[in-house]
Amino acid sequence: MESSMTTHLSSTSSNETIKGQCRCGCVTYEFPKASDVDLEDKNLSELYKRLIVPPEKQKFPERGGHSNKWRACHCHCAACRQTAGALVVSCAYIPAEHFKITRKEKTGIYRASNHAYREFCLICGAALFFYEDRDINGVDITLATITTPRLFDYFELVNHVWVEDAADIVLDKDGKGGGLATIFNDDLPRMKRDSASEAY
Repeated sequence: MESSMTTHLSSTSSNETIKGQCRCGCVTYEFPKASDVDLEDKNLSELYKRLIVPPEKQKFPERGGHSNKWRACHCHCAACRQTAGALVVSCAYIPAEHFKITRKEKTGIYRASNHAYREFCLICGAALFFYEDRDINGVDITLATITTPRLFDYFELVNHVWVEDAADIVLDKDGKGGGLATIFNDDLPRMKRDSASEAY
């Protein structure tokens, strides 16, 4: 998954990267800021257009200096919740061509479903990456493992996905206030399954 980080990057690229790691530091990763992707590039792929949120579509564009941000979401699927040991997991999909992982030790690979697997640190147990079998173009990362300061200068949370998996703990029978309903006070769209599915 390593590359020279040149494709789709602006000629004025800052060469600064967003960095992350597991708790013990045995697994580290990095990738460029979305502000370094040239949205004016005529050859820019549809993948990048879907993954980048320009300032005019951000809730707080002043965070990050009115620059592009990577699209991110809150995932409520059972697999994310159980593997991370959390009631909700925030994640972002990053193009593989610009994603660099360094593994000091062997990592664990877990078959999370019939279409995807997850990678985690065998030393500290941190849930790190999610890979779809049918998608070799990118990797999902857990936002909580990012170590670069001011996280939301670089990411824009755009929706809640797989809400139907957690409906019994986040919503009541009328689809309103449940035990974790406060996480829905952000007015972001709620999707039954992935981002392409129908609204919940």
